[in-house]
Amino acid sequence: MSKRPGWRRAAALLCLTLGSVCAHYRVQAPGAAGVGATEPQGEVLWSLGWGLVQERPRVDNCEDQALAEVTQSTNVGFALISVLTLGLAMPQRVEWRCAKAQPTPGDLGVR
Repeated sequence: MSKRPGWRRAAALLCLTLGSVCAHYRVQAPGAAGVGATEPQGEVLWSLGWGLVQERPRVDNCEDQALAEVTQSTNVGFALISVLTLGLAMPQRVEWRCAKAQPTPGDLGVR
């Protein structure tokens, strides 16, 4: 009875590869505006029907502040969903950080 020594090695390599497959895209404002003042917030958004229906992120933690950084990422599970549905459903993780509040000019009280 012959053993297949390469089978276990191939299975381990496949598991390591699939477990580490992901992609990240980050957009950050230049200079001081890109320094985030908040902890990252995020959610999984879905694009349906080849992009005809897209979920919009609910960025309600920034109030009147601008966004300092936005990161979009996907992983092997999300890619598998996209492939199995032939692109009808495409999930992705979106995270954002709010910029520091800008000081408003005002009266210093000097007369």
